[in-house]
Amino acid sequence: MAPHPDKKDITDGMITKAALMNEDRIQVDEFVYETKSLAEMHPGGPLFVKAFSGRDATEAFLSYHRRKFPHARLSHALVGSTEAQKKGSADEDYLELCKVIEQVLPRYKAFAPWTYYVKVAILLSSAIALEVYIHFTGEYKWYLTGLLGWLFALIGLNIQHDANHGAISQYHWVNRTLGMTQNWIGGSAVDWIHQHVVQHHINPNDTEHDPDIVGSDVIRLNPTKPMMKMQVFQHIYVFVLMALFGLTYIVGSFVHNMERFHKTKFSKQLRPNHIFEESTIALFFVRWFLFPVCMYPSLYTVLNIAPLLVVGGYYLSFFFLISHNFEGVHLFDEKYLKHTDQSFLRKQVLSGSNVGGAWLCFLNGGLNYQIEHHLFPRIQHSHYPTIAPFVRAYCESKGISYVHFPTIADNVASCARHLHSLGNRKTPVNFNVELPKEQ
Repeated sequence: MAPHPDKKDITDGMITKAALMNEDRIQVDEFVYETKSLAEMHPGGPLFVKAFSGRDATEAFLSYHRRKFPHARLSHALVGSTEAQKKGSADEDYLELCKVIEQVLPRYKAFAPWTYYVKVAILLSSAIALEVYIHFTGEYKWYLTGLLGWLFALIGLNIQHDANHGAISQYHWVNRTLGMTQNWIGGSAVDWIHQHVVQHHINPNDTEHDPDIVGSDVIRLNPTKPMMKMQVFQHIYVFVLMALFGLTYIVGSFVHNMERFHKTKFSKQLRPNHIFEESTIALFFVRWFLFPVCMYPSLYTVLNIAPLLVVGGYYLSFFFLISHNFEGVHLFDEKYLKHTDQSFLRKQVLSGSNVGGAWLCFLNGGLNYQIEHHLFPRIQHSHYPTIAPFVRAYCESKGISYVHFPTIADNVASCARHLHSLGNRKTPVNFNVELPKEQ
């Protein structure tokens, strides 16, 4: 085997990113690697690595592993080097916080405790039993399908979310298996990873790259989008329109897999997964439309099935909306995100908020601790109440605004004020406020 080049030799021979990067390679810091080589040896499974193929995965590795990338150990997969996306010193504050959290919760203890698996068993068995009962008895009643929709939402929040972040177990097959519960409840694990892990988590509230603030002609979440007259009332009607989220999400997941595009192109390495993803969404359609309507053909059947999507979709979209849309939240554009001094810690903390405490964390899979989740996506949600006080103390010591709402009502009121501002002002107050000064 040929000797591996050392870091100095590679850096001295830098070439342009355009010449070096392609769909089968990944950049970390200033180095570019072959995706296949990294995927084959990745302890967390190949799916994550493949999902980032063709992209910069510097911040992804940092947040999932709480340390810098081990370039020296992986030189066998190295292709070359190019210009880094950000300065190597930009994330010293985040790494310092990681050391604090390591003392509270070592990496090897950050996965799910045994009590979590009890919750998984209860949620899955309850949802499966209720679905089987409804189908076999023909009891397509709105109160039963509504209850099942809520259980599906809890599965999405408590199981698939942790699993598709690789946070439940150190064994990647456990995460992959439980991550496919996303397919059972009507979505697509691969589409979710592309949208949520690859794009949203790396670029929260990025006006160009975060699919969660794309909005529409009706809802303006992005300050760079034009204002429409009707949007002056969006802070009111958004809480009604969320009832459509369940249906649009399922249809969207199918379309995204067909087109292999969701805000941006899917990684070429994910192509073998699309047939399975499309098939499971089609199966959901068979389970919850074709079969019931064929057995009991009437508008009454359709109306009684609707609460499955309305309740489940509303519950999910409600908590997604309020966590990144509140009074004082920061939004960033290309000027900020291309700045070499940008801090991963500041970007994540300033774009999210927390609400409630440990009980809501238990019910909603930790999504009420949005700040801790975005900083440490591979820490299983049961641990968020433990690490939150330390994260907050560190942020406050650095002068970083850490927003925690005591109640859901407080969070909703703040969200409404933010949406009112976006619907009535061209540019909200905290747009690029935290742009670092040039050195």
